[in-house]
Amino acid sequence: MQEVKATDEELKRVYEDIPSSYDRANRFISFNQDVRWRADLVKTALKFCPNPSLVLDVASGKGELTYVFRKFSNAYTVMMDYSENMLKGAVVEGDRVQGSFDSLPFRDNSFDMVMSSFALHAADDVELVIREMDRVSRHLIAFIAMGKPDNPWKRAYVGFYLHYLMPYIAMLGGAKPQDYRYIYYIFRRLSTNLYYKTLFSRLLDIKVYREMALNLFYFVVAEKRER
Repeated sequence: MQEVKATDEELKRVYEDIPSSYDRANRFISFNQDVRWRADLVKTALKFCPNPSLVLDVASGKGELTYVFRKFSNAYTVMMDYSENMLKGAVVEGDRVQGSFDSLPFRDNSFDMVMSSFALHAADDVELVIREMDRVSRHLIAFIAMGKPDNPWKRAYVGFYLHYLMPYIAMLGGAKPQDYRYIYYIFRRLSTNLYYKTLFSRLLDIKVYREMALNLFYFVVAEKRER
């Protein structure tokens, strides 16, 4: 089954009351597509799990994915992040749990759906995080994260953008360039997308996989494997 796109009308509804504190870093790194991608992720996930009761937002930050999710579903959502300050500054109200995404503080099969956006690339061990998300999910796992293009020319181009251009584009938006340089260093230590796609296919039953923005990001919706 293919990815389900959010309509222009649905995106308008999301943008109409988007909080001013919505994360700018992901706006710059995603070429201003982060909100649309989150909406597409949510709609696609709901196609495979249409009536979730309980949903976990892993490495939620300020809850940007939860904010978008609530525009499409009334499911009960829980935000979990390592940073207490991020959770305190959440853009939406709701249950907030402090914890690490490589050791999720929940029992097996606790959630109908486990989601994450723009976070997994920060993990020291992506496989461990995916295993943890799979463990606490009853049915569906969905995520967007930064990868690394398999094509060396694309790798060079996006590396140049992240290192030399994005910090100063961020500065035009009122941010400090040094606050964005860490993204380049994360990018440098990542494996290529082929590695991640192979890993995900081994651990999960992949329903949708695609790469976006010159293959800088991967978009995955998957079900638990029968065990």
